[in-house]
Parts: sequence; structure tokens; C-alpha cells
Amino acid sequence: MEKNAVYVKTREGEEAMRQRTRLVQRNLRSILIMVDGRATVADLSERFGDPNATEAALAELEAGGFITALRDQLDFTRPAAAAPGEYVGDVPVLTSKIAPPPAPDAAPGTTPAASPPLIETIELTVPEYESLPPPLAPPAPPSQPALPPAAGPPWLERIKGCFARTEKPVAPATRPSAPGEGFEEEPPGAPGLAAITRTVRPGWPMLLLLCVAGLAVLPLLTLLLYPYDRQLPDIERSVSAMLGEPVRIGSVDFAFLPQPHIVLHNVTAGREPSHLSIGTVQATPEFSSLLGEKKVFRQVVLKNIAVKAAGLGRLARAVASAPEVEVRQLSLVGLSLSVGETALPSHDGEAILGARGAVEAIELRNADGTLKLRLEPKGEAYRIAATGNAWQTPFKPVLKFQWIEAQGELRPDRLELEKIDARAFDGLLAGKVNFGWTGGAALAGEVELKRINAEKLLAALGADLSARGDLSARLTLTATPDGVGKLSDALRVAGTFEMGRGSVLGLDLVEAARSSAPTRGGETKFEQLTGQVECDPEGCRLGSLQLASGLLTAGGSLGVPRAGPLSGTLNAVLKSSAATMRVALAVGGSAKDPVLSPGRGR
Repeated sequence: MEKNAVYVKTREGEEAMRQRTRLVQRNLRSILIMVDGRATVADLSERFGDPNATEAALAELEAGGFITALRDQLDFTRPAAAAPGEYVGDVPVLTSKIAPPPAPDAAPGTTPAASPPLIETIELTVPEYESLPPPLAPPAPPSQPALPPAAGPPWLERIKGCFARTEKPVAPATRPSAPGEGFEEEPPGAPGLAAITRTVRPGWPMLLLLCVAGLAVLPLLTLLLYPYDRQLPDIERSVSAMLGEPVRIGSVDFAFLPQPHIVLHNVTAGREPSHLSIGTVQATPEFSSLLGEKKVFRQVVLKNIAVKAAGLGRLARAVASAPEVEVRQLSLVGLSLSVGETALPSHDGEAILGARGAVEAIELRNADGTLKLRLEPKGEAYRIAATGNAWQTPFKPVLKFQWIEAQGELRPDRLELEKIDARAFDGLLAGKVNFGWTGGAALAGEVELKRINAEKLLAALGADLSARGDLSARLTLTATPDGVGKLSDALRVAGTFEMGRGSVLGLDLVEAARSSAPTRGGETKFEQLTGQVECDPEGCRLGSLQLASGLLTAGGSLGVPRAGPLSGTLNAVLKSSAATMRVALAVGGSAKDPVLSPGRGR
């Protein structure tokens, strides 16, 4: 499979994304989620972490008709120029110079005028064909007296007279002589052309063009000069019927670009304080419907939308179209959800409208397209489904997920994610989270980690202590912050962990057990490390530690505060063929520079 090949989802693939039962195997669904029409096979392999599995999954998805490869279909290569002497046409073009017709005999006693210069002309040589007999001339109709032109109605004559114009006198000119004799001047005493004036009247095409131009300008002037502010009460009443609660509009006007549309400014919904505010609403109507009872809008675009969590339930129950208004397409630009004093990042998207105009679903995506959300109204709540590729959390700590899927429910007072599946830091993550914000923010959740790269995770969390190895853990998350924006500062984590085939960096237990002086730095390799972990805003504590590494075993506890020195004791047992050494090691120093000091019991 080509590493630079790019795949895109087919309609069958998009349908499989919405129906989870279509693809049973998790790896196939994961690869299908990551296919976006931009990422190459190499990019998908890097994201998934297993090139062979990625290519096998892509081949299976392509065979199943879920994806297809993008290929160039048009060739815009400029055709090669014709070679010298190559035949390029059927009609050759020749040029020659011919003289004008001879002038009439000069009058006696006059000097002949200089011959005019030769005139360069173009001749076309046409292939010769057999001559055909000339067509028979049609018989001449019998001569009839000429009839005067029919006079139109008086009003038409007056209109045509308004457009009449008189040409300027024509300069003296020559008149044609007999056929084949060239030109000669007007004889003396003849009525000169300079004395003749002509009245020219525009024909029907010009009149028709002027009428069409007038009909085109009239609607534009009407749209520009129409007093839209007088319609504010009617517009507010219609929009209030759409949302099911009072709506206030700052002003209304009209714009031509990118297409003619009505613009509403500073729209707010709900009683004070309002739970919904919209910067601008661009409504593109069917202009013929504006004169009827039911107004039809081809597209409505809402920009700079701020929704407060308390108003989610009312929006979920709102009807997208009142009886006198029909909206065919509803787009959202810059929608953000405010929880307390914190505004979550804005998203763009569109609302999917049903046959009666009710909102069936809202599909959103973040600015860089790494996260997509689908919200379906359900009573006073929304069923929510999220999918992400290369998405990172918009809050601290910043965690980047190779892919993530989540399902749950969004209510006016809380967010319940009942299922979370993700791949991050070369491992897997699963769990559930419940986050509420009424009467004070509160978070509760459970997370399970499998084969996570411990070194990458600790670096992302900003920990000074570092370790290598595959980390698996079962953790419980709780938090009661003062506000949503302070969630990470109030987070508490508790659970058990296990690491296999790794090393602890900055601590050398073997060297510390053999030395009588404090030791710094080094590395302790292990085959297995287990223990319990508890973290809160003050720091972390590792308890019930058990480390096994060949002839070395160790156990104890360790305190890692956010500020201050390390604390704890590690009991190391070092076996050899001759003896067994047991040493109690006190842990001190800082997390960046830990120190092991030997104690009693050597």
C-alpha cells in the first residue's frame, strides 16, 4: 500500500459512523474515524501506532466500500506545439498587395494625383469543388402600391418621441456613380448632404432593454430604501414563536454581499438575564414569500452565539419554525457554552431540521476540526456523541489524544459522559465522568489506563519525577472547585497502579544500598512495580510500593509535594550468592534532584 495514498469516507462509511453496530471490530472503527480525506496512509499509521494493523484495516475498509482512495482524474497538461511544417489547418491563408481601382480621367490641364499606396489585403484560398448550376431566381411578385406604415396608438408614439434624437449635419461627401465607376462629387446646385438632417428613433430592442433595466433597478431600490426598523415588532414576534420565549433585537438592515440578505444585530433570548445572545443573524429569504403570509428563508446563519448552561433545556424544547416562518438551512458560527463564569471554546456547525422545521440534531466541530460533536434534543437534555482525532484538552493539564469517542447526555445542570474510549500516550484509556455545576461545580469519574507510556504521561502532567515503562492503573477522580476554570487545581486522584519492565529515573537503589554516603542520580531498573497513588492539590503520595528487579526487592512509601522536599522510606533487600543485605533508605532532596541516604539495618 502506498504511504502517500489519501483515503476519504464513502456514503457507506459515513452511515457506519452513525450506526455503531455496522463495524464490530474496534480497530476498524478507529481507522475509519481517522480517515478525513487529508491524512495519508503514513499519517494514519503514525496516529494509530501500528503500521501493519493500519494498512490491513484500510484494505478491509476499502474492500467493504467504507472508504475510497483519492486519485487525480483530470489532466491539464498543455498540448505540445506543432512542429515546423506540420499541417495545422484546412484553409491556407495567403497575403498579397493589390492596387485600388483606377481613378477617373483627370480634367484637362490638371496634374494627375500621386498613386495611392498599395493596400495589403488578405486572401483566402478555398479548395476547389465541382461547379453547381446557379439556383433559379424566384419569380418577382406582382407590383403593388406601397402602403404607409401602420400608425401605433398615440401613447406609444409619445413614448417613442421621448427617445428621438436629431443627428448633427453630415459633412459633404461624394456619392456613388454608376456601378463600377468609383465615386464622384455632388454636382453643383444639387441638394448637399450637409443640409440634410435625420431623426433617429430607437427600435424595439432598445425599448425592451430599458424596460428590463428599470425592472431590475426597482427591486434593488426597494430593498435599500425599505424601512426595516418598522418591521422589528413583527420579526421579534416571529423569532419568539420559533424559540418559545421572548426575543429582543437591537436593529435590522439589509446587505447585498455575498448574496442579498436581511441582517439582525444583537439578538437576545430569555427573560433577564438572557440565556442566549447572538451577535448577528443573516437571513436569506425567498423574496417572493415576503409578500405572503408565510415567510420562507433559504438559509439562516447565526454568528457569535453564547449559550448559558441554564438555558439548554429551553433551547432543546424550542421549535425551529413557527407556522408563519419556514427555515430550510440553519448554520452556526462561533457557538460557545458558558458554564458559570467560564466560556468553553467555540464551535461551528449546522442544525439538521426535520419535516416540520424542528431541530433533529446539531452537528458541531471545533476550530481545527479535531473534535466533532452531535447533539440530539431529548426532552430538556441533549444526547451527545463526540469523536476526535489528534484532539487535546482545552484546559490544564493539556492531554493529547490520538483518537477519542464519548457518549453521554448534556443537561442544563450537568454533563454525564457514560462511556469514554480513547487512545493516548501509546496506550488505551476508558472510563466515565459526571460533571455538574449547579450549586457549585463537582466532578466524579472513573478511569482505567492500559499500557500507557509512563514517561510521556508524567511529562504531560508536569511531574518532576520520571519513570519508564508500560503503566496500567484504575483511578477514581473527584473535584469540588470554586469554579469551572479551577477544575484542575481541585482535582483529586486515588487508585492503584502497576508497571512492567521499566525503570525509575533519578534513584539508584543498588548503589545506595552498597554505599555508606548519600547518593544522587542514577537509575533503578525493575521487572515489576506496583503501588497505590493519591494526588490532591498539595501533591502526591505513593504507598504500598513493591519493586522487584532480579536480586533486588524494595518496598515502602514516598511523598512528592508540589513545593518542598521529598519524604519517605524505602526498604531495599539485595541478595547475592554469599549474603543478603537489608537497608532502610531515607528519601530526601527535591523531585528534580532526589537523594537516598542509608539508615540503620545494613
